[in-house]
Amino acid sequence: MELILLSLIVILLVFVIIKQFKNSSKIEEKDIHISNDITQLKSIGELSVFQVFSKEIVTKKDSAFNGIWKSILGWSLSERQIALIFEFEITFLYDLRDKNFEIVVLDNDHYKIIMPECKYKHSIIDMKFYDEKNAKFLPFLLPDSINSTGLSFSENDKNKLIREAKEEVKELSLNLIRNLESKIHKSARDTLEAIAKGFGAKKVEFEFKDNTQKLDIN
Repeated sequence: MELILLSLIVILLVFVIIKQFKNSSKIEEKDIHISNDITQLKSIGELSVFQVFSKEIVTKKDSAFNGIWKSILGWSLSERQIALIFEFEITFLYDLRDKNFEIVVLDNDHYKIIMPECKYKHSIIDMKFYDEKNAKFLPFLLPDSINSTGLSFSENDKNKLIREAKEEVKELSLNLIRNLESKIHKSARDTLEAIAKGFGAKKVEFEFKDNTQKLDIN
């Protein structure tokens, strides 16, 4: 009788161990499957998370005289002025193939995604001349009837001011990027979290390493 009871206990223990082993194997297999799926995020490549379209008026002024003549006669003329309208766009993207992009397993179905630095694509879509004012002699030096036309810009002068205006637009764009950092991160987080959960992840954390103090755009 005791032998039969002992045999039943041994059989029961073996059954419990086998069942636990199978459950453990299933959990491990599930975790490996999810991990393999999540690593497919890298195959996305460049992920565009935000895009901005903006229009700015940039005004540049210039003297009609240069060098020594500017110091001697510059006071007698008003400055020439040109106003340009720039339409530009900025695309914010993350390269998920970057070596700094990491997916760290924290726990069962719990992951941490470490993002690379954000990249910015800046392009001027359109540029228009909004206003142009020629330099004129002060009224007490030359009557308006004679002074109506004034001294206009040469092509070289215009090209120089256009280059300066483009640099100003670039600086405006950099300020815009700094101000939008929190929105960029939210957009990236929402997009990648939705994809990761589609792969089976239950919880996803993010770490961003953007350095808005050292920005550069082409």
